[in-house]
Amino acid sequence: MTPREKIIVGLMVLTVGYGAVELLLPRSKAASLPAAAAPAGEPLNVFITKVADAVRAGGPGGDLLLQRAEAPWARNPFLEIRGKAGGAGEEKTAAGRTAAPSPPLLYSGFIEAGGRRIAIINGMEYEPGDRLAAGGFVVKAVRPNQVIVASPQGEVVIPLKETE
Repeated sequence: MTPREKIIVGLMVLTVGYGAVELLLPRSKAASLPAAAAPAGEPLNVFITKVADAVRAGGPGGDLLLQRAEAPWARNPFLEIRGKAGGAGEEKTAAGRTAAPSPPLLYSGFIEAGGRRIAIINGMEYEPGDRLAAGGFVVKAVRPNQVIVASPQGEVVIPLKETE
């Protein structure tokens, strides 16, 4: 064995020994965390504490905050406003069915496994007969290039929207 190989083997033995000591010997938790490190959410916790103190103190800001929180919302800030079925975003087809409403329903995928056909509409999987989560539609037929859904206003054809 050459001196170079002996040095490499010696360093490897030292490294494995150090790893074994670190793995097998317990360490104190205080030594593993830096003392000066503050949690990432500290400014948020300070703000929440100040708001909670203002509400508990019963000052004018706290009362206003509680009144605003309890009042009904004028609109849902998380609600996406989309066109309604039967609205201006639909077009009639030759078979008397309406074309897909522009925003609310997006047919983005088709799966055929065994005898089952599954459509992916708005990111959810549906089979014929399933009720859609949005708009009270029921899946009537699933085809590779389109889905036909039924609603109280009639049938709606949703073409496949391929994304790249």
